[in-house]
Amino acid sequence: MITDVRIYIIVGAFMVTCVALMVFNFVVIRRSQGHNEPGAGRVNRWRGIFNKQMSIIAASGIADASHGKFLTRKLQNTENFVVYSILLQELKDEFPKEYDIYMQDKPVAFQKLALSYANKPGIARAFFADFVCNFPQAASESPAQLVDILISYIDDSSIHCRTNVLRALCSIGHVQGVVNAIQVINDQSLFMHNRLLTNELLEFKGDRDVLAEQLWKECANWSDEIQVSIIQFITNISSHYTEIFLPILKDTSVHAEVRFAILRYYGRYPYDDVRPTLFEFIENPDDLNLAIIAASVLASYPSQDTVEVLRRALPSPHWYVRHNAASSLFKIGGKTYMLDILNTETDKYARDIVSYMLEQMEGKAKKANKQK
Repeated sequence: MITDVRIYIIVGAFMVTCVALMVFNFVVIRRSQGHNEPGAGRVNRWRGIFNKQMSIIAASGIADASHGKFLTRKLQNTENFVVYSILLQELKDEFPKEYDIYMQDKPVAFQKLALSYANKPGIARAFFADFVCNFPQAASESPAQLVDILISYIDDSSIHCRTNVLRALCSIGHVQGVVNAIQVINDQSLFMHNRLLTNELLEFKGDRDVLAEQLWKECANWSDEIQVSIIQFITNISSHYTEIFLPILKDTSVHAEVRFAILRYYGRYPYDDVRPTLFEFIENPDDLNLAIIAASVLASYPSQDTVEVLRRALPSPHWYVRHNAASSLFKIGGKTYMLDILNTETDKYARDIVSYMLEQMEGKAKKANKQK
């Protein structure tokens, strides 16, 4: 299979970054909420401020208009902002109606804070973006200006900051904002692992079909890694790209990882016109990995022709081709068919992989029965 030690190094570095941010957040929260008197005092003061605002809402049905200006001043302090976000989450969870009223006039204050935090260190920008992600109402119904400010955070940022920015934009559900953010990441050659980017896109709160359409329009201009992310995202949400993807799959000039991602798409969404291409990848591959993946994908294309191609792949000198071909044959024909192959096959490699597959499937069946 495809292995690259660089992937593990990069993922390891990302995990270290995440741990560092967790430590930072813990320290800040501890300072704000800890057992020392100043931290406890800060929490109590903010709780009193919230209680006053709830009293105003209960009495008048509207939020205090002057409170936004107060927040613009006080939340310049990141420790205040951390405590504020914790208490705001409590309000959101326990009193959703009051929370909605409270947030109605706050986007102006948060937009001003966004501008202020743009001049702060990357860790503070990451925190503000995370705040928007958790409280998308901060963007209001016209979030264009806040979106532009958030995208500016990506410049000279850590991976955690740009991840939080993208997460915030997805939480807001702003299609063009997400597209523009990825454009910046691409133009500045900033790292974001394709799985990480895909996972963030899948959290998009707006119309994901529209997002997919806009991303695909720009996709060809972006890096191969980003293209893979977009295809993975589309694979999770839409069956409408079967015809669009086929010419790209056939194009040998396209990066291998992009073609692999498209192959997996056809495993989820069977498309009869791709069948000859899958056969070709197995019988005359220009890349061994295409044959490996195609042998697995063919499980979704049961037919006599498919069975014949997979049977011919069983004696392959490459273990993963044999394995995936046997797995697909099992999914198509079941245990009885695999036993028939074992009784009639003369090639040693083919017999061994079929025996192995039968043992694996029997083991899984026994394990499943024990769990019932």
